[in-house]
Amino acid sequence: MNAISMKTRPSLPTPNWRFRGQSNLIKSTQMDMDRSISSRTLGCIGQIQAGEAATAFLMLTYSFLAMASYSAIKPITRSKFIDSLGADNLPYVQLAGGVLIGMIMVGYGWLMARLPRRWSLPIVQVGIVGLLVAFWCLFRTGGTWVSVAFYVTGLILGILLISQFWTLANLVYDPRQAKRLFGFIAAGAPLGGIAGSILTASYVKEIGSVNILLVSASLMTVCVLIVVTIIVREQLSGLAAAPQGKTEIRGWQALDLLRKSRHLQIIALVISFAAIGAAIIEQQLNMAAAAAHSQETGIAGFLAVVQAWTSTIGFLVQILLTSRIHRYLGIGFALLILPVSLGSTALVMLMVASLWAPGLARVLDQSLRYTVDKTSREILFMPLPSAIKLQAKPFV
Repeated sequence: MNAISMKTRPSLPTPNWRFRGQSNLIKSTQMDMDRSISSRTLGCIGQIQAGEAATAFLMLTYSFLAMASYSAIKPITRSKFIDSLGADNLPYVQLAGGVLIGMIMVGYGWLMARLPRRWSLPIVQVGIVGLLVAFWCLFRTGGTWVSVAFYVTGLILGILLISQFWTLANLVYDPRQAKRLFGFIAAGAPLGGIAGSILTASYVKEIGSVNILLVSASLMTVCVLIVVTIIVREQLSGLAAAPQGKTEIRGWQALDLLRKSRHLQIIALVISFAAIGAAIIEQQLNMAAAAAHSQETGIAGFLAVVQAWTSTIGFLVQILLTSRIHRYLGIGFALLILPVSLGSTALVMLMVASLWAPGLARVLDQSLRYTVDKTSREILFMPLPSAIKLQAKPFV
């Protein structure tokens, strides 16, 4: 009877401290594995170290949205002008626009010196949103001057948006981080170029080229929120490093700084010669597009397709090659890639009078210019103090 009762008696619960310890050990091991996996993943993506991931992805998103907004309207700035005045008149506007942009950039430096330093970038970007909406309204009037003004505005935005991104990147990261992370965060630009180009190529005929401006303004609005988040998260002091008005560099002061600094002279020469080559290639492409397409939306669609290929190749170059070129071949080699490409494609255009020749030249030029070449040139700015970067970079 005792034996039966012993067998049927319910067993007492056993102490579970061992199981708790084992459970905690398993959880701890799992967390370590997760951290190890995430660290390896981030390291493979862009050599991102602990604590850098959030800001790096915010900067990636910033470059994506800024370039998507610009890439959506860039073909329209060309197509509207070509439709109104013809491709043959573009060089005259580019010449006048170059002088005008120089004065505008001096004014931009003056404005940046008087805005609240910490919030100067998002304030200017809010102004860009308002400008895009204003042009959407002006195109309703049908004036030819609107197409000219919009083309010049596109030239300015192409310089300003990129300059703003790299100004912020130079303030967020030190030189060692720049060599590791610039290739990663700049990969958002070609991705944004792909998205903006596909958007325009797919919907320009359905919704009209003018309405693309509202889409671009919406993307820029989200971009403003991302920039504000980065500034607050990083508690950037570089934007407010000097008292207001103390670091303003007027036009003659910027020229004097350029005359005295051999470092800035080299950067300016690299930018200038590359810009000359790019202008010639772009004009060849615009004239070929005008000859091949009679309607304004057709020109915009063709230029958007070329831009999409440019951004796709640029993304692959940026994410796969830029950081490796910097580490193994050096900055000097990286800066030689674009000039060699421009010279080679120029020879192709001389020998082949077909539509694909300027298209190929434009794809190679832009896919290298805003990836390995731009990233390399930005590293050249790293030794300069923050105050000089803020004022001298837009001017240069």
